[in-house]
Amino acid sequence: MRKLLIVVLSLLAVSACSELGPKANGSHFNFGSNSNAEASIILEKIIVDGQWYAPSTGVVGCGGGNINGSRRTGSVPNDTPAPQEFIELQWYSWQKMARMKAKVELPDKQIINQLLINPPWPKNKYGIDKSYFIIDFRPNHKVWIKLADTPSPKSQKEVMILAEGQGYKTDEEVTRYRHFKEGEDYELDCIAHRKRVEELGGYSTSLEVYDRWYPGAPQNKELGYE
Repeated sequence: MRKLLIVVLSLLAVSACSELGPKANGSHFNFGSNSNAEASIILEKIIVDGQWYAPSTGVVGCGGGNINGSRRTGSVPNDTPAPQEFIELQWYSWQKMARMKAKVELPDKQIINQLLINPPWPKNKYGIDKSYFIIDFRPNHKVWIKLADTPSPKSQKEVMILAEGQGYKTDEEVTRYRHFKEGEDYELDCIAHRKRVEELGGYSTSLEVYDRWYPGAPQNKELGYE
């Protein structure tokens, strides 16, 4: 009985230490978004843990530049709590001509906290440990939540997948984008658009998809290249 009591007290002490350790906040992360889906989208809302709205919303075109990074970025106040449980997304899909929604469950909050406090990439030259949560829209309305060193990761070592969600079409009537014009405000065929950009000498970075999951994630999360 005495040994059992010691074990229980030890576990409580470890738990208390983990809870009392440094907490990640807005000084440790920014947000970004990108579209590697079939068509352009309009990212309307990013709601974190049902408590606050993240930036980097707006028109997200057909993944230009670094396809593993983010085209739109934004920062949050330093006292903003780090994401812990889930991220809800709302966007307008030009492919479906409809509003889409997804709720993406995040890994354990201690995993997120440790990745932000002690990121797997070195500090930049200013000694800042800011990572980027990247909302990456995939084909068939899937969504990856990624964590990256910069908005333009140059290798697999600078970015990882944290979670994946599936978007679903809502029955809401959306009329606010009727004045948008194809080819000017959005693209309906991202594959053809990317080919045109390549022919014009664009995409100076690799088109390889960096798709490793965070350390310790189940191996069956390896999705391969799309």
